[in-house]
Amino acid sequence: MQDVKINGYNIRTNTQVIVNAWQIGRDPKSYDYKPEEFEPERFVTVNSGISYKGNNLELIPFGAGRRLCPEIQFALAVDEIVLANLLHKFDWTLPNGVRSKDLDMKESAGLTIHKKYPLKAVAIPYLSA
Repeated sequence: MQDVKINGYNIRTNTQVIVNAWQIGRDPKSYDYKPEEFEPERFVTVNSGISYKGNNLELIPFGAGRRLCPEIQFALAVDEIVLANLLHKFDWTLPNGVRSKDLDMKESAGLTIHKKYPLKAVAIPYLSA
């Protein structure tokens, strides 16, 4: 909306600024957890007063502010149904004798985070007797 100076940088009006949420989430000055380890409980908001509805920037990896998905409630319900059906109707294995400890869980940097090497899994239909 107007020219501004932040940390010695002049940012002109109408400049597109891309926030590096990946780096913010790994800043040791801001967080005391191990960012490279899978610990989903770090985002658990039970009794913390943090809402996933977009006003708390602690959850910025999932979207925040006025750009948050307007259909978040619907998406949450559908995600649960899809995941439940996938787990209920299939047995899951890794292909070609790959062991779980051999999986490479490295991430690629960018505007969004994704696995550097895609996870490949084999879905075997579960047939009850």
